[in-house]
Order: sequence, then C-alpha cells, then structure tokens
Amino acid sequence: MSRIAERTPTVSFVSLGCAKNLVDSEVMIAKLGAAGWALVPQADEADAVVINTCAFIDPAKAESTQTILEHAERKRPGQQLIVAGCLSQRFGDELQSLIPEIDGVIGTGAYASIVELLDDARAGHKPVRLGFEAEPEHDFLPRLVTTPRATAYLKIAEGCDHPCTFCIIPQLRGRFRSRSEESILAEARALAASGTKELILIAQDTSMWGRDRGWRRGGLAHLLHQLHAIDGLDWIRLLYLYPATVDSELIDAMAALPKVCSYMDMPLQHVSAAVLRGMLRPANGARYLEIIEEFRRRIPGITMRSTFIVGFPGETEEHVAELEAWIERAELDRVGFFTYSREDGTPGALLDGQVAQREKRRRLLRLRDAQRRASERARAARLGQIVSVLVEERRTLRRTDPLALGLRAQTVLVGRSAGEAPGVDGVVAFAGAVEPGTFVDVRLEGNTAFDFYGTLVPAAVAAR
Repeated sequence: MSRIAERTPTVSFVSLGCAKNLVDSEVMIAKLGAAGWALVPQADEADAVVINTCAFIDPAKAESTQTILEHAERKRPGQQLIVAGCLSQRFGDELQSLIPEIDGVIGTGAYASIVELLDDARAGHKPVRLGFEAEPEHDFLPRLVTTPRATAYLKIAEGCDHPCTFCIIPQLRGRFRSRSEESILAEARALAASGTKELILIAQDTSMWGRDRGWRRGGLAHLLHQLHAIDGLDWIRLLYLYPATVDSELIDAMAALPKVCSYMDMPLQHVSAAVLRGMLRPANGARYLEIIEEFRRRIPGITMRSTFIVGFPGETEEHVAELEAWIERAELDRVGFFTYSREDGTPGALLDGQVAQREKRRRLLRLRDAQRRASERARAARLGQIVSVLVEERRTLRRTDPLALGLRAQTVLVGRSAGEAPGVDGVVAFAGAVEPGTFVDVRLEGNTAFDFYGTLVPAAVAAR
C-alpha cells in the first residue's frame, strides 16, 4: 500500500517596524523553510501567521496591536497565530491573556527558535519564549531576503548600551552585542553570491561594532575593509551611526574605500545642551557641527541624514529656536522629525515639563519647514550631476504624479543613487529599457519634494 505524504504546512508573515525587524523576519522565514514550511502571501491561506511587531513608540505599538487584532478576528479553526518581536518582548505572556487567539509568543532574543515554538503551538501548548542570547550568533544562514533583489540588510550587532531616557530599546533588545567578524563575513559572502550588490549595515549603534570584542576604536573601519574585499558587492551603506562612537578611523575608511557609499545617517535627536542632558545624549550642537564638517572635509559630496525628537520634557521655545538655527547652519540633505513619545518604563516618562501634544505638533511643523528649505538647496545643488543608479523596479505612475509630469512618461524605471537609502529617502526615476538589479548612469535633471528624475546616460558619455 502506498504511503500518503503529509501535507506541507504553510506560513504567512507580517513584518512591522524597522529594517532590523525585517532581518529577523527573513531569518525566521528561512528557518521555517528549511524545516519544511512553505511561505504563502495571504494569511487566510496559511496554517500559521507570524506577526513580527514593533513597540518603539506609541504609534508603532498601536499599529502592531491593531494588526494582531485584525488577524485574531479573521483567524480560522486550526490556524496558529504567533506574535514575535518587540511587542512580545515588552509584554510577554500578557498578550495571550489580552488576546486569547494568540497561540505563541516569541521575543526579540529568541526568534531563532521559531521552528520549535511553532511545533509547540501546533501541539496546543501556547508557548512563550523570551530572554536574550549571550551572543547574537544564532546562525543567520540560510536567510530569505525580501528586499529588491540587489539590496540586502546585514545586521552586525544587537541591543544597545546607551542610556537615552526616551528610549525603550535596551529593554526590548538587551545589551549591545556585536556579531563576530566571522559570522558577518560569512553572511555577506553568501548574500553577494546570491546576487546582492548593495549591502546595508544596520544595528542600534552601527559605529559601536567591535567595542565589546576588544576594539577600543577602529572596529567598524576594520570590518569595512574586510567587507570591501568581497567579490560581487558594489555598494556598502552605513545606517544608524552614533555621534559618540564615530571615530576618525571610520571616516578615513569611508573616504578610502570606493564601495562604501558617501552617505551618513546619524540620528542626533537634538542640539540643545540642556535637552541633550535630559536625554542623556552626548555632546551638543557645536560638537555635532564639528563631526559633520569632518565628514564633509574628508568625503566631498557626502549625503547626510539625521533625525530629531521634538517636544522632549523640558524643551522650551528657546531650545526649539536653537535647533531651528542649527538646522539652517548644518545644511543636512535630509532630516526626519518625530514628536516625543512618553513611554512607560523609560526615565523620560517621569520627567517634569512634559510638552502638550498640540504644542509638539506646532514645533514639529516649524522645524520641518526650516529643514525643507535646507533640503531644497541640497537637491538643487545636485541637478546636472551624473550619478550611478541601482535600478529597483519598473513603475506605472498616475498622470498627475510629479515624476510623470517631469519625465513626460507614465511608465518609468525607479532606483536609487548612493545618496538615497531605501525606505527613508527618495528615488531616482528615468525612462528607458533596463533590467532591475543593474547599475546605470543617470543625469539628474529635475526633482520633486522627495525624488529626482533624469535621463539615462550612455556609458561612453558618463566615462568622459
């Protein structure tokens, strides 16, 4: 008598939050795939649904909670609903008490055991797995990359040691732990072999890599040199630098290594010394300008991005005016602004001088307007340049889309230059017939509030 094969179990993923969360999701997907699970796009078709949540600030918690409730309401008999990530780490088994449809909870330090957790959930055990591993070495390979085929994030560390009073991340991700150089390089080589051309290094504090492994300084610079030697990679991009851990060796490496993008993303959060003391953040606006000037001196043409928090407890009109004047002076290419979120369990939530939500919003709009002028000047300065663009997709635009109007075409190719990080900056659009995943030269001829558009330049012309 022939044996009937057991049906392949299926799983659907929802990944919320930052790029670090996305990498965690990609690792979980691959581990389940290696264990015989098949990934399906629609939750109603899956035997199990995994929601990888974010809980950094109130809007993120609200989005995560709403997503869980929507899936709990649609959950069909026999289907497992698993909640992973930061919301799980923060609230643990309370989630199952509040939402009984949840069949399992797995935190940020345990996601590598997703296969075992799902096995337990299918057996009806309602498992909860939290805690943090001593080293973030839990075999990132294989990994199913979900970003456009030529781009992949590479997480080089986990957790954070900085005591920022507004931030819940150390409670959600644990202490800072660098991945080993061997682990990082093995994953980078595997990604390059699979077609990755742009490698984006991420961590809570990327520039701190190696300091817990004996590197007093220069650790990230050393790692960049090792990554630069990997065949197949064209771009290496750094996100989430920290002003107190950026050293001269890092800037030297960025200046010397052609594959390292001339791009700096360094969240500063504020520039007023008084506000930064309340945040337990380092230095002041004057020191930040010195760091920015050093990057510009050593890496001409570098694109610079930062983020700032508006309405931190104790922030006054004078502090806002100081930040506004600093923005005008710094001339950063792009800045993200966020209103302060009062998070339970953080020291900032207990501080006096909490700012009303309406006032936070007013200040945010004021600062955005100041940065808008700086960003417009930065974009205008790039017009006429020929830039190398990594093509990501062919896109059909609405006729009223500013890019369609600028290019006089509805079907365009969209990509990014070294000056644009995915998801947070803009794109470069142009008309032509080019395969996604390839590099082309584009002359920047116009821009919208966020994006550039231009024309394809033949390689022979670009080389002149």
